[in-house]
Amino acid sequence: MDLNLALNSTSFCADETKCSMLDHLFKSFSSFQAANQEIKKISALKTFFNSDEEFNDLKKIISGIDNGFTHKYERQWGDFQTPRQLANQICHYLRDQGVSPQIIVEPTCGTGNFIFASLDSFPNSKLIYGVEIQKYYEWALKRDLLVEASSGQKSKVEIDIHNDDIFTHEFPKEVFKSENILIIGNPPWVTNAELGSLQAINLPKKSNIKSLKGMDALTGKSNFDLGEFVLLRILDIFSNCRGTLAMLCKNIVIKNIIENLPKTEYKVSNIRALEIDAQKNFGAAVNASLLVMNLGSSNSDFTCQVSSLDNPDKIKTTFGWVGNKFVSNVEDYKTNSDLDGISPMEWRQGVKHDCSKIMELDAKEDSCINGKGEIVDVESEWTYWLLKSSDIRSFKATPRKKVIITQNKIGEDTSKLQQAAPNLWRYLSDNAEYLDKRKSSIYRNKPKFSIFGIGEYSFKQYKVATSGMYKKPNFSLVSPIENRPMMLDDTCYFIGFNSYSDALFTASILNMPKVLNFLASIVFEDAKRPYTKDTLMRIDLGKAANETPFSNLKAFWDEIGYVLEKPVTESDFEAYKKRFHALRSFS
Repeated sequence: MDLNLALNSTSFCADETKCSMLDHLFKSFSSFQAANQEIKKISALKTFFNSDEEFNDLKKIISGIDNGFTHKYERQWGDFQTPRQLANQICHYLRDQGVSPQIIVEPTCGTGNFIFASLDSFPNSKLIYGVEIQKYYEWALKRDLLVEASSGQKSKVEIDIHNDDIFTHEFPKEVFKSENILIIGNPPWVTNAELGSLQAINLPKKSNIKSLKGMDALTGKSNFDLGEFVLLRILDIFSNCRGTLAMLCKNIVIKNIIENLPKTEYKVSNIRALEIDAQKNFGAAVNASLLVMNLGSSNSDFTCQVSSLDNPDKIKTTFGWVGNKFVSNVEDYKTNSDLDGISPMEWRQGVKHDCSKIMELDAKEDSCINGKGEIVDVESEWTYWLLKSSDIRSFKATPRKKVIITQNKIGEDTSKLQQAAPNLWRYLSDNAEYLDKRKSSIYRNKPKFSIFGIGEYSFKQYKVATSGMYKKPNFSLVSPIENRPMMLDDTCYFIGFNSYSDALFTASILNMPKVLNFLASIVFEDAKRPYTKDTLMRIDLGKAANETPFSNLKAFWDEIGYVLEKPVTESDFEAYKKRFHALRSFS
């Protein structure tokens, strides 16, 4: 049964003193009802056992068994248990802010460190209500509460712990009658994709919760953090209640919650993010904070003040909505907001093939070598120089690899390669097992050896490109090699041009301080991919060009030591700017 599994997963009674005490206690009870009644007197726990089966099982196992709790199971639960010291610090902060709850809810209570911290900081509360999906944690928490109570530390606060799924759990009416509620905790730090790869049993029902469409939904933009899903669930249930929400989560989750607020009817206000040291507290190399917000009242100020939990009164920055624009730094954005518009030219994402071992080739002298270490001899018409994110670090980009391009546009029939490029067709066919194993659904029902992110725009001779992965942007000028255009991989974004001067001016303008400062005010550096097409499309290049004297461009070229491939004049630059006013693209 579940209890047996839970108790045998790790040591329920590793401490001999605790075991002896519990063994003596449980032997004195004849039934689970009698045990529950007496335990409630001792510990304020509302319900310890739910059945005689649980009661009898515990009596059998009370001697303690330790088989180890595997890393896989810790990971599938997004298991970053909050250290008691951190839980205490958070509760003390809330208490100092005037939070005084009648009812405390911990929706993913784990081993209960937030519950113990709440008992210490809020002793006048009436009820602590905890939900925990993992059976072992529920029992470990109940054990520790009982042990502490039996040693003379009985709580005056009633404690009600439930082994249940927070996504389906039904809270009792008494919880919603509170005049002041505190929702506190640390929901799991794991994504739905990670849960799926672990074949976890606690996957929430598949849902495109952000209503993404088309390619965004297919290519992974709909991947979400389980903690984000928990927060949305809690806000759905409790945002109308008067009180406070205080939850630990990744910064990217907080950003997503704030970004989505105008589309919701959540009654929240006074939103703060207090940064913590996740590496120190959890051994996790992520950026995380305590998200705090008032519940039960709302306003149109969908912004979030950022400070540190160690120094909460010193505001570092404020992010959120300014009018209908979502920004990472409100003050800096207001200084550079005139550049926020719509790009007259469309930013594109580079080639996506999901099979670098076969499709990408190291160019060494006169040979091309694939990821298997094999020399590849295919028709040169179908290979192009390739720029990856690591190649876009300077103004003039230099490639290291080549890429096989099988199509001129998405969905194009590839069978023509059998006649047009027999060597290439043979190479791809010999390595079909690698290409056929590509997991993304975008390749489903598409021609054999298909790629994505390919179109007429890919074959423009000149390009301006940037990486989506770096914290700080750099815009590179991409020129053809031997009169053949270079390709970008799918970690990069670019605009294509037919003329060198248009590409040169655009790349130079994008590297001007005002543009970079504007981008810094709207980009969240701790995102997995800080720079996206949506972000880049917000740069109004027409306004940026008008605010940039030709002399500034010349000074920039001199500063970086760039030698023009072709001469350009101030008249060329003025003609370039006029094309913006005419609302024409550079196609």
